[in-house]
Amino acid sequence: MRVARGTKVAIGVGAVVLVGAAGAWLGVAYAGTPRIGSVTPGPGGWARQHTPRIAIHVDNAGALRRYTVTIDGRPVTSNTTRSGDTLLVSGVPVADGHHTVVVRASAGGLFGGTLVKRWTFSVDTSPPTLALATKLHGYQRQDTLALSGTSEPGAKVSAAAGKATTTVTAGPDGSFQLTLDVPDGSYPLTLSARDAAGNTVSHTSELHVDSSPPALTVDADAKPATARPLLTATATDTSPVHVTATLDCSRYVLGKRPSEALVQGVHTLRVTATDAAGNTTTHTTRMLVDTSEKLGQARLGAGARGHDVTQIQHLLVHQGLLKKRQVTGVYGPHTLKAVKTFQLDHSLVPAVGIAGPDTIGALGTRIVIDQSAHRLTLYRVGKKPVVFGVAVGQPAYPTPNGTFHIIVKVVDPTWVPPPNAPWAQGALPIPPGPGNPLGTRWMGLNAPSVGIHGTDDPGSIGYSVSHGCIRMQIPDAERLFDMVYVGTTVKIQP
Repeated sequence: MRVARGTKVAIGVGAVVLVGAAGAWLGVAYAGTPRIGSVTPGPGGWARQHTPRIAIHVDNAGALRRYTVTIDGRPVTSNTTRSGDTLLVSGVPVADGHHTVVVRASAGGLFGGTLVKRWTFSVDTSPPTLALATKLHGYQRQDTLALSGTSEPGAKVSAAAGKATTTVTAGPDGSFQLTLDVPDGSYPLTLSARDAAGNTVSHTSELHVDSSPPALTVDADAKPATARPLLTATATDTSPVHVTATLDCSRYVLGKRPSEALVQGVHTLRVTATDAAGNTTTHTTRMLVDTSEKLGQARLGAGARGHDVTQIQHLLVHQGLLKKRQVTGVYGPHTLKAVKTFQLDHSLVPAVGIAGPDTIGALGTRIVIDQSAHRLTLYRVGKKPVVFGVAVGQPAYPTPNGTFHIIVKVVDPTWVPPPNAPWAQGALPIPPGPGNPLGTRWMGLNAPSVGIHGTDDPGSIGYSVSHGCIRMQIPDAERLFDMVYVGTTVKIQP
């Protein structure tokens, strides 16, 4: 029926019903047409089996006339089954790598035709690599632990120790860095990696963390009652601790008394505790050892004080090494320097300024030899002088005048002919015993080839008959030997 333009046409109710029925039929026809929907593994997805199970959802799959499935161009339709609205591909072996799946299907009906679905997924059946570059041997000193290493690019790397966990993603080159906040203690450390396909790898090791220095307690009196004090220390920590000590910069064994009495004076004890992680704690203690007031009973050093120090200072004043105003009763820098000077000048070793028995004895004794009177006088602090008769050098071989000191003491000496002495040419050494011209004692001076000694010729005492030495009766020489020291001043006058 043709209707001219501009003509009004009336449509009846029957015609409207017909149009509505047609629309409903078309809707039903479209809804029943097959359509390919979601797939598993999806586009860009991963599978971790060499025979992955591929699922393809097809709306109204029962209406398909036929379909084909290929993987990388290889037909796998024979390995495809339909379960409801899902096509399942199984039992098809594929290698690790990227794979392309193509589904082609045809459907009848008004909205039918050819259906095509193409996508790519990847297969990865190998666990990711995982290597830790950070060395974790022994104890770690930081409670914030920094770990670095390598894994598969894009892998999720996790670390867990105690209650602390953290996860990062490995970079394009596979490197990763992560931090873990762990309190002091020992824990199993688990490091794991998971790749995009779900493959995992993990390593477990022991983690020991000790970020705190040891607690250190030193038991040392500031003024011990003995010159051989027992010094101890206690160190505690979460890891094993090694404790070392020095006393006045020399190694010291804690828990044992010194093998010899400490010098009277100030001493510095330094104790260091080092734990297994390398954390250290150091404690320094100064002690004043002052257990004696009698000069000569103990060695004197820096910081000593008391009557014995005053006495030695007076002796140093007498030697011209200390000024009267520096007599303070405290063994300070001036006294230390004066003692050291005396030791250097009198061949006393070690010349370190500590006044031991030899230094004190040398300071407190003095010998004066009067050649014209053939007399030797020993002066000692606080005691009466002791006088001995001696023989001195003859005019051809005179005893030298001047101030000297004893540099060596020998019991039962061997007489050795003086070199370049005309009177001793051709003579042989004489061992100790009867007939030895030195007797039983030798006290050598710092004057060449000159000394005080006994003699096998007692009749020479009181005369100037020697070859330069000072002769004594053997009993007198033995007595004098026990009363003098290396360093004792010897003044020889005409």
